[in-house]
Amino acid sequence: APPGGLRRSRAARRRSALAQAAPMSTMKRVLVGLGKALRDTGQSIERMGMRAQDNWIFQEKICRHRALMNLFDQRPKLSQSVFVAPNASLIGNVQIEDESSIWYGAVVRGDQSPVSIGGRTSIGDRTVVASSSVNPTGFAARTAIGDWVTVGEGCVLRGCSVDNYAVIGEGCIIQEGALVESKAILEAGSVLPSGARVPSGEVYAGNPAAFVRKLEKEEMAAIETKADEIFELSRKHADEFLSYSTNYQLREQMGK
Repeated sequence: APPGGLRRSRAARRRSALAQAAPMSTMKRVLVGLGKALRDTGQSIERMGMRAQDNWIFQEKICRHRALMNLFDQRPKLSQSVFVAPNASLIGNVQIEDESSIWYGAVVRGDQSPVSIGGRTSIGDRTVVASSSVNPTGFAARTAIGDWVTVGEGCVLRGCSVDNYAVIGEGCIIQEGALVESKAILEAGSVLPSGARVPSGEVYAGNPAAFVRKLEKEEMAAIETKADEIFELSRKHADEFLSYSTNYQLREQMGK
């Protein structure tokens, strides 16, 4: 074909491609604009409700914190009645059972191995529960916290196991492969080294943690009572925050 005809043919193909792309591009712009309008409307309604409650936190322009964060194909799995404070963080392969609570500033990080937390268990303010890639004891490298467990404020638990009805005092450090057995207490500020164990029905304290005394029957019963009290407190905090997405529907179903 002559050069002039070739140029005209190419120009015609370009015009045809542009004509086909134009409706798709227009539709995409319409959908993006509609999505933005819906988000703006939702934000405006939420701010009206917060103003009515004399709550002005929406004026914060810097913090964009995410309490739940996926890590590649791993995501936190929570039962419906779990309370997660708005500035807490659950990351990766984390599973939490019914009526547990993750308090303000706490971090639960399942990035190297799974982290499991049982029912009616509380993770105190600023506590870090981290996973581990290697367990020096030779057992599976995972972090497991049982049911009715109370973990105090400012603790660090990494790659360890805490059985049911245990109490971990404020500021404790539990290292990889350590075990706190059922109905045992680790006193505040204690350090439980790798591979160490707190036997059932005993109190340990110190750095490194050592045996202090046996638990009385009344103290063992008080462990469950303490976990129940923290659960009731978490319900009061949870009522302050409106659920996002369809969580409010789940909340209504649970109340029926």
